[in-house]
Amino acid sequence: MSGQRAIWEVARRELVERSRSRVMRVSVVVLLIVSIGGAVAAARLTGRTPTDDFALVGAHSAALGPAIQLQAKQMGRRARLHAMAGATAATRSLREGKVDVALIDGNRILVKSSRSQPAVRVVQDAAAAQRVLDRLRGSGLSQAQAQAVLSAPSLPIAALETNTRNTDRNRAVILIGLLGLFTVMIFYGQAVAQGVTEEKSSRVVEVLLTAVTPRRLLAGKVLGIGLLGLAQLLLIGGAALVAGRVAGGVGLPAAAPTAVALVLLWFVLGYAFYSVAFAAVGALVSRQEDLSTAIVPITLVMTGSFYLAMIIANGNPDGTLAQISAFVPPFAPMVVPARMVLGNMTVFELGLAVAVDLIATAGLIVLAARVYERAILRIGAPVKLRRLFGAGLGHSQGSGSGLERYPRAVDIAGRIMAVAFLLGGAAIGFGKPLSIVLIVAGLLLVVALARHKPHQPHHR
Repeated sequence: MSGQRAIWEVARRELVERSRSRVMRVSVVVLLIVSIGGAVAAARLTGRTPTDDFALVGAHSAALGPAIQLQAKQMGRRARLHAMAGATAATRSLREGKVDVALIDGNRILVKSSRSQPAVRVVQDAAAAQRVLDRLRGSGLSQAQAQAVLSAPSLPIAALETNTRNTDRNRAVILIGLLGLFTVMIFYGQAVAQGVTEEKSSRVVEVLLTAVTPRRLLAGKVLGIGLLGLAQLLLIGGAALVAGRVAGGVGLPAAAPTAVALVLLWFVLGYAFYSVAFAAVGALVSRQEDLSTAIVPITLVMTGSFYLAMIIANGNPDGTLAQISAFVPPFAPMVVPARMVLGNMTVFELGLAVAVDLIATAGLIVLAARVYERAILRIGAPVKLRRLFGAGLGHSQGSGSGLERYPRAVDIAGRIMAVAFLLGGAAIGFGKPLSIVLIVAGLLLVVALARHKPHQPHHR
């Protein structure tokens, strides 16, 4: 059986088994309901003009009706006026929630609880404007002249930087997208670790390794579970976009398709990065009971990156913290989508972030594959770090085994990453904080690799 065929057979096995899981099916249904409901709400509810209901009691209050409607329009709101026979009826409507504010005889405002709601300000400003208008008319000005005095043009407003993407609705869309990305990525990453540990503890892996090599088994498992996660995200994102378009209303924000595409892209990249780490940890554990504790460090990093993206999205998407964390592989899957939708991250910076993430993933795959190979068949006592990462152990020295090739592979991956950091820092510009961080990281990596050269076997 060829290598590609072996990997695909393992992946197909994972797809079939995981798709039959009741937990997976329930999670798909729940996420579908949440995504479709959120899309419909965003399309039909957000962006509408807020409406306030006013109870008008007495002739003086009724005379203020046009002023209230004009003031509400100037504040970006809509006023619905309700004539009431008396204060008792207005009070009852307030208690029942039918109106927001009651104006009694044009000189007294009655509310249910909040004195600071926008509807109160509408009435106060309308009454004040009407008093000024009456005084102007009393001074000899006509109705048109008095209104012209009150409606003087506002001062023009100029913005130094135009950023139409940084809106509340776009922010809500990307926050929901990041929540879905985090949920699916951590669910399927833990599924990889659980699958590896199950096969190891049940000794099924010993049978599988008679037909396929450890690396191909690992690649097939990661690929199969990842395809299932990608299909789930495609289903959820596509359903949300379709539901938002069909629902009518003001529609989804303009950034919704971009946000969905970025979430899908960074699921692939983030899952590839984290899943191999989950697989390596799963191979180190011999019992299912120990797995939840073993994966805590990875889970904490993923959770920290999610909260970091939340802080950046709700704060400054173009700040120094955001610029730096977008190029740190563990944080990039969460931070980059937020910066692309809400900030000023360019396509070049996106490509650079993807390149850095791919290089880091390649290095992590080398490490995780070696850990998987050395630990997957070991039951009982945990494998020591010296055996996992050491070179030339015992009789393996000089034999040309993987124990000697592993440090060489790590050295190559490290050099590639160092070059990527240096080139990325130079491309961004030497005056920016991110450039300094990348260049310093690249130089430190070069120094570390120079001090710890891989073991070279001697041949006689």
